[in-house]
Parts: sequence; structure tokens; C-alpha cells
Amino acid sequence: MAPTPNPGLKWLLSAIESMTKTLQCDVNSKRFALRIATMIDTRLIWYKHYYGWADQLIASLDEPPQWILEIATIKYYPDAVAAINRFVYAEPFERFESDDCDDEYIACIYLRNESGATSWATFLNDAGAYTDARGGRHCCEYFYEMLNALEDNEFALAIQEQQRADVGLQFSSAIQMLRPVHLMFMEYFREYNER
Repeated sequence: MAPTPNPGLKWLLSAIESMTKTLQCDVNSKRFALRIATMIDTRLIWYKHYYGWADQLIASLDEPPQWILEIATIKYYPDAVAAINRFVYAEPFERFESDDCDDEYIACIYLRNESGATSWATFLNDAGAYTDARGGRHCCEYFYEMLNALEDNEFALAIQEQQRADVGLQFSSAIQMLRPVHLMFMEYFREYNER
């Protein structure tokens, strides 16, 4: 049974109800589900973020998608990603723009850094490793050169701030798209921790 939300979340629940009717938060959209899988895979969110969300959807939807039913009980994040991917990559097949997916991955680890979960050097290293493995539109040297400059300048805050602004501008579309979804999940995270 889903927990009764506190009064401070009434606005969030109505926002979720309206968001589920749009592509941005359509739980029947494979593209949206892939974004959630990316958020989980990058550890931007985990079970404390999505349990309450999934419970709320299960309670409010007549026929919640199977992937929502599954992640409502999965703590181990690779299993949650796998459950979502079973939906995303099932028939009927859809094609996803890999460069956009890569941008969203970088945006997720950027938001992790922004929240204080990682250092800027860790972000640059992780982004460099990811883009090196993917070979997409963003070259790994973009991140590794910034990491080298940061290290050469003894991790100076002014360098970090300039680099963060540059990356934020470069990936602004993906960051702006994912930030409200992340903020929504943060409310569920806080509610989970208040239990």
C-alpha cells in the first residue's frame, strides 16, 4: 500500500498527474523510461528516490506499466536498470538518438556533481571515460583537457567554476530537461528519509 503523502507534497502529486500526460514524464514512453534508466545507472537517483514515485503511480494508474511495477521493489540499481531496459528495448522497437542519450548521461553526472555527490575532478574523469567509450559527438579530450588544467592549477576554485559554466552551457538542453525530473525525485527521496 502506498504511503499517504504529506501536505507539502500535494503540489508535487498534482504536477506528477499532469506530467504523466506529457511526453516528458509519460511512463508509457520508452524514451522517458530510458531517461529514468540513465538517471539510475549514473546513480543520480536510486531506490530511495523512485520507490515512492513508483508507489504513487501504481496507486494512481489503472494499468501501470510492468517496469514501474518491477522497480517499485528493486533496490539493487543494476537490476532496476535491467527491468526498465526490458521495456525500453522490447517490441515494438524504437530508435533513440545516441548523441542525445549521451548528452543525458553527461547531464546526469553533472547534476550529481551539482548536488555535491561528486567532486568536479571526478565528474571530469567520469565524463571523459564515458565519452571515450561511446565515441559520440563529444570527444573525451574535451573533459580530459579540463581535468589536466584543473590538476595543473592545483584544483583552483576559479578554474572549476569556469569549467562548470562551460560544461553547463555545452549540455544545457539535457541538463534543463533532466533537472525538473531530478527535483521531483528529490522530493520522494526526502519523503523516504522521513519515514
